[in-house]
Amino acid sequence: MFISLLKPIIGFFFIVCLAHGDDQNTSLINADKTVYVNLLKTITASKISNDEIALQKVLLEKLINTLPSPAITEPSLPDNNDDYSNIFNRYIDDALKKSALTKKIKSITLKIKTLEKEIKSLDNNTSSERTLQLQSALYTKSLQDFKDQNEVLNKEMLSIEKMLTDSLKTMTFSPESLSKKTAINREEASKLRATIDNFLVRKERFELLGDKRDRGVSATAISAKEDIYNKAVRATISSLFLEFSNALKSKNEKAFALEKSMLDEIATLDYASAVNEPIATLLHSMEKSYFGTINTITGSTTQEFKNILKSTWTMLGEPIFTVNGTPITTLKLILALFIFIIGIFGGGFYKSSIKKIASNSKSINLATRTILANIGYYVIILTAFFIALNVLGIDLSSIALVAGALSVGIGFGLQNIVSNLVSGIILMFERSIKIGDFVELSETLRGHVSDIRMRSTTLNTNGNIDVIVPNRNFIESNVINWTMHDKLKRFDIPFGVAYGSKPEHVIEVILEAVAHSGYNDIMTTQDKYTNVIMTGMGSSSVDFTLQVWIHGEEILAPRKTASRFLIIIYNTLCAHGIEIPFPQQDLHIKSIDPSISLSHHKEAH
Repeated sequence: MFISLLKPIIGFFFIVCLAHGDDQNTSLINADKTVYVNLLKTITASKISNDEIALQKVLLEKLINTLPSPAITEPSLPDNNDDYSNIFNRYIDDALKKSALTKKIKSITLKIKTLEKEIKSLDNNTSSERTLQLQSALYTKSLQDFKDQNEVLNKEMLSIEKMLTDSLKTMTFSPESLSKKTAINREEASKLRATIDNFLVRKERFELLGDKRDRGVSATAISAKEDIYNKAVRATISSLFLEFSNALKSKNEKAFALEKSMLDEIATLDYASAVNEPIATLLHSMEKSYFGTINTITGSTTQEFKNILKSTWTMLGEPIFTVNGTPITTLKLILALFIFIIGIFGGGFYKSSIKKIASNSKSINLATRTILANIGYYVIILTAFFIALNVLGIDLSSIALVAGALSVGIGFGLQNIVSNLVSGIILMFERSIKIGDFVELSETLRGHVSDIRMRSTTLNTNGNIDVIVPNRNFIESNVINWTMHDKLKRFDIPFGVAYGSKPEHVIEVILEAVAHSGYNDIMTTQDKYTNVIMTGMGSSSVDFTLQVWIHGEEILAPRKTASRFLIIIYNTLCAHGIEIPFPQQDLHIKSIDPSISLSHHKEAH
């Protein structure tokens, strides 16, 4: 009796010892059902009962009862269009199964890796280790089974691909009936899609109202409609495939357009990501078989180019925003911009033409020429602007209303802002001041124009200080543009000498000194030359002005340039003994009060 009770216990510990061997994990994974059956009997006979043992029993039963995957019967050669279409649909089903298997393989592979890490981290816990190893064995066998199924599906899909390509030679099609069938299937799918969308809108409306009653638009009803819709799309894809096959058989390049239509229909399916690539591979393979590799690449490229053009045209025609209820598309914007640019170039051409014609005419003076050029330029610009607005479809009366509304706001405090905006527009179009010009607004404000914006203009002074100037200052005030046409300027440098100096001698020595100064930026021409003139006789000095023409970058540093010539003047006057005066006042005393004595005056000091 004692020995009979001892036997199962010894067998159990034998299995346990086997479980702790170095090759235990491999033994359980690669074991056959006999090992699992014996282990299950031993655990059952041990009378040990806990959650761990219960889980081991469940795992062993699953390992024992695991059945091999059923064999897949290969499809038979098609005899008619329906058989041919059914084989194609079987290819789609295989692609769906293959996608599902791929996901399972990835998931179960991650689970096996997780179990391996758990087993390695255990500390001599026999029961838990065996549980994890049994679970790993179950996952490993399932993984192998999934891989085997995946391999079978791969072979079957290749077989179907060859069968569809080879049997196409013997198939006969009716193009008209196929086109009609495709149209019917598409219309049915479109109606179902509209019904589903209507159901979804109604369902959401009832949910917002808190109405939970069944109104025929429950999730179950919508799901049923979606299943019918997917079947209608599948039917459309099947009829398109038959059209594609017919075009392929007759080597008609319409096949490439039909391929695109099929892929577009597939994209509407819920499981599009699973079947899109396999079907595209099948279609390309069939095209290569009938068109050849080069023609297939050429045809696909041409079709892709057409698709891009079509998509681009569709995208350009889609509204991107609305103005007063008028949809504005990208195409309209491009056309309006093109018209406006033509107006700008046309206005510029008109302006230059008027200037050229007027310059050859003695009866038109400069002022008239400028007025004609500017008025015509702005008329052309405004005309192009209004035509562009018309192309956009914007009602000009609505703009007038907006302008009237804005004028009220302008009258209540936006005058300065609008004045600066308008001034900025004038500066941009008139181009009397350009970026890079050196301008002077006052004695203390001069610099290069570094930026012209709608509201303000930025001046960068010679001291590298950026000054933001409102645009209206350039329109309403006098502005000196030193570089508007060229970099040439006359500097007037005043100086004075003491009374008693001969003016002719002063003029002579200063002119000679400037002539021998060695400065290359001094310009001397028939009408632009260095000159010294006497400008007045002051209270303390005889006043002169040195007039010298400077060209080049030095005109942009007026104080530095003036300093050079002041130094020349000073050195020259000193060298020739010509006195440089300073302010003097003569004090004439006509009489002294006799009551003031000289001694009293001295004591005061």
